[in-house]
Amino acid sequence: MKEQKTYKYESPLVKARKKRRRKKLLLALFIVLLIAIPVLSLITWRDRIPFFQKEQNGETTAVSVLYVSDGDTILVEFPDGSKEHIRLLLIDAPESVHPDEEKNTEEGRQAAAFLKELLPVGTTVYLEYDTNERTFDRYGRMLAYVWLTETTSVESSYIKQNMVNAILLSKGYASYYPYDEGRIAKRAYKKVLEGIR
Repeated sequence: MKEQKTYKYESPLVKARKKRRRKKLLLALFIVLLIAIPVLSLITWRDRIPFFQKEQNGETTAVSVLYVSDGDTILVEFPDGSKEHIRLLLIDAPESVHPDEEKNTEEGRQAAAFLKELLPVGTTVYLEYDTNERTFDRYGRMLAYVWLTETTSVESSYIKQNMVNAILLSKGYASYYPYDEGRIAKRAYKKVLEGIR
């Protein structure tokens, strides 16, 4: 005996409801995709967008102070024996060793004297760079934040007590200076140093 097929009758009203439900489901799926694609793209590419780049806080290089050139530049020796002039980022001290003697100021000499007292020859300091790569200014000086401690922090009070750049600013020996030749300054450091007047 042959099986009889049964057909289920659907009224036009039921068909219309199903059609509306399918449309709503497709619309919801489209909206989810519309939101998900940019979000997934952002997650994938966020390391290439400056706003989302993680600041390299905490990685330092221990060096020994050989000489204080002026109020914002020191000469240091690296563990491998190489020597570099370090220009302290985000600050500018008045001139004290300019070849044109008329450009040198008493304030500049005081800033250099303070820095020599803070960092006597042989002092170990810790350099931190703005980026993973070392950057240099047009005079060939390496740009860095100089710390008295191996540990760094984005805490305002810690920066003011342990970062040489901030100490010079807070004592009035230097002024805030957003150094254009370096990469984008660390946002947390920039905020603190910019706030010291």
